[in-house]
Amino acid sequence: MTFDQWFAAYLKQDRLQIEHLLRDRMATRFLIAWSLFESRCFSGFVRVCNLSDFAKMIIKTEGFRRHELEEAGRHFHDRYQDRRRFKNLMHRQTMKEMEEILTLQFDKLSNYQLVFMLLVVIYRFRNNIFHGNKGVQTWLQYKEQITLCLSTMQTFISLSTVTHNNCFQWDTPLAACPTGSRVSE
Repeated sequence: MTFDQWFAAYLKQDRLQIEHLLRDRMATRFLIAWSLFESRCFSGFVRVCNLSDFAKMIIKTEGFRRHELEEAGRHFHDRYQDRRRFKNLMHRQTMKEMEEILTLQFDKLSNYQLVFMLLVVIYRFRNNIFHGNKGVQTWLQYKEQITLCLSTMQTFISLSTVTHNNCFQWDTPLAACPTGSRVSE
């Protein structure tokens, strides 16, 4: 059995859709970028409770330039003004801070709010892709959003790698995160 056949069977998806997806480099790039993002920016394991700490740290990093994140930030801020899209992104999860950020005008967002919003979007896209909340056939429908997630992860990885020697050191131990705040939620 080839990888494509196995992957299609495992995901219970059409083999031709899987082959189409795997031919598109965007999906592969997202998976590689996520792996680097998680290992370089979050010591190997992203938890939703650590997104805020990372946002606070990265905006203080030498080399942080808000303008590098504004295209993605504006796109996602505008996109999730639509409550249906926001609900689809969050997939039964609630996050009051994210909801509050979306009530503000984009130009009024602080650096922290911009970064936090982008981290939540990346985290949720990852969950929706990895856990099959979205069928494989829909992945390529979100190409623009996934491309923006990729460019944002690249920025965060580069900032984290240069400034923090490849590993973000948490002020709050990971064990202090509440139960259930793992990526696999």
